[in-house]
Amino acid sequence: MTEAWRVRVVVATSTCLTLEQATELGITLVPLRIGVNGHDYRDMIDIGPAELYRLLRRGVMPTTASPSVGDYATAYEAAPGPVICLTVGSQISAMDAAARLAAEAAEAREVEVVETGTAAGGLRLVALAAARLAGEGLGLEQLAARVRDICGRVEMSGMLETVEFLARGGRVPEIARWGSSVLKVRPVVRFDAGSGRLATLVRSPLKGLDEMRKLVCRGAERQGAGACGEGVVCTVFHGDATSLAEELESRLRQDLPAAELSVSEMTAAMAIHVGPGVVGEAFYVDPAATAGSGFA
Repeated sequence: MTEAWRVRVVVATSTCLTLEQATELGITLVPLRIGVNGHDYRDMIDIGPAELYRLLRRGVMPTTASPSVGDYATAYEAAPGPVICLTVGSQISAMDAAARLAAEAAEAREVEVVETGTAAGGLRLVALAAARLAGEGLGLEQLAARVRDICGRVEMSGMLETVEFLARGGRVPEIARWGSSVLKVRPVVRFDAGSGRLATLVRSPLKGLDEMRKLVCRGAERQGAGACGEGVVCTVFHGDATSLAEELESRLRQDLPAAELSVSEMTAAMAIHVGPGVVGEAFYVDPAATAGSGFA
C-alpha cells in the first residue's frame, strides 16, 4: 500500500500524545485553543503542559476552545489519502460538529469522523490503535468499524488533586454539590461516554492508586483478558504528577505483567479541565490478542 492510499489519523490535542509521538506515528494533531489573559495560544505548539501547570497553580484560569471547521479542513488536506478523524463526545465539546462540517466540505477526499466518547488517556489509546491498524493496510470502512469497537471497550478513571476545575466544567454533577466538604479528600472519578461519575473518595493518594488498580484488574477480567493481563492495553496518564503515575504503572505491572503498559502526560488543554495533580488510567482488552489463548 502506498502512503497516498494509507488512511491517515486526525485527532485534536485532547489526547495524551506529544507532537513528536504523533509525527512518528503519522498522526495529524489539530490544536485546541487556549486563552490566557487575553492572549490566544495553540495547545502543544505555543504553550505546553509545564507552563500551563505553573499558571494554574498561581491561580490563573485559562480558557479553552475547540478547533474550528477551518482547522479541521486544513488537517484533512495536510497530506493525500483518506482520513479517519477521532473526536471526543459531542455532548461535551463542539469539536465533533466542527470535524463533521469540515468533512462534508471535503468533497474530493474520503473522511470518516468517529465520535470516540473518550478523551485524554482513553483517546490516546484509540488514536494509537487507529494508527497501528492503518499501518496494517486496513481500508477506511474496515478501520472505522474496528476503531468503534475499541471505543466501546475503553474504560477510564482518574484521581483528582482538587475538585475545583472539574466542578467548574459541570461534567460531574455530584462534584458541584460537594463544595468545601471534600477539601480533605480526593475523588476517584470514572469517565464513561464523555461524562464522569464518582467511584469513591480517598484520603490518601496511595489509596486512590489502589482503587484505580482494582478498577483496571476487574475491568480487564470482565473484558476477557488473560490471567496475566494478556490482551490488556493500558496507559497511565497524569498532569504534573509523575511520581504517582509511575507508582500506579508499577502496581499494574505487578498485577498484569503481560499487559501493554505506558505512561503519558496530559496536554495543556486537558489539564485546564481537571487541574494539576491528576493521575488516571485508561485501558481496553484487545480481543485479537486474547483469541486462542484460552482466556477470552
